[in-house]
Amino acid sequence: MTGLARQITLVLATLLTLLMNYLSNALPLFGNSNKEVSDALPNAFTPAGLTFAVWGPIFLGLLVFAVYQALPGQRTARYDRLFWPFLLANVLNVSWLLAFQSLNIGLSVPIMLALLASLIWLYLTVRGLKPLGAEALALQVPASLYLAWISVATIANVTAFLVSIGVTGGALGLSPQLWSALLVVIAAVIGVFFLVRFHDYAFAAVLLWAFYGVYVARTDTAIVALGVLVAAALVVLAGLASLRGRKAAL
Repeated sequence: MTGLARQITLVLATLLTLLMNYLSNALPLFGNSNKEVSDALPNAFTPAGLTFAVWGPIFLGLLVFAVYQALPGQRTARYDRLFWPFLLANVLNVSWLLAFQSLNIGLSVPIMLALLASLIWLYLTVRGLKPLGAEALALQVPASLYLAWISVATIANVTAFLVSIGVTGGALGLSPQLWSALLVVIAAVIGVFFLVRFHDYAFAAVLLWAFYGVYVARTDTAIVALGVLVAAALVVLAGLASLRGRKAAL
């Protein structure tokens, strides 16, 4: 879809996503909020409730993204490449809500993986535009925030699914606490990649926020705290190295 049709469709898709996410908490859908479903599947990785406030900046970013691409000056083929990945991300977000809150946890996993894939596609498409200034703030930052959080949410979703089928311990014979610490470090490695490859500080900031949430949820668990400390150190050191590299390149 191109031009004006693309602009209108993406604005409507974004509004639908925002509305469904609002209703998922206000109603909630199927009588189950995300928190209630998550609390019924306790595991050692899910961050503290306060961490989910990150959805505020993400939803604001989605709205900014949709409005920016809908401006009269953006009615060009350059922005038409955003259509499919952004549309899919919105459709899959709503689909995941319906699956998760209707307690179809198994179905929610492939939907979440598809959402992750669509956001990777969107992220790379936006970077391909080589955005600068206002365009980077309106397109790149929202894509980074969204992808970073869904990267964490995918790990949490898979972990919740394992709990739903009776796998209450960690994989490889590890305790749930050690498995959680390992997952946090794995997430940090992803953040290091985005810092080294793309100098993406917005992505790293979301990961650090998620790590804080995991820590707050388990302040009495030394192994999780250690995993969070290692993960945060990896991301911070990678961020500093990225900054030095960018300065040296100037």
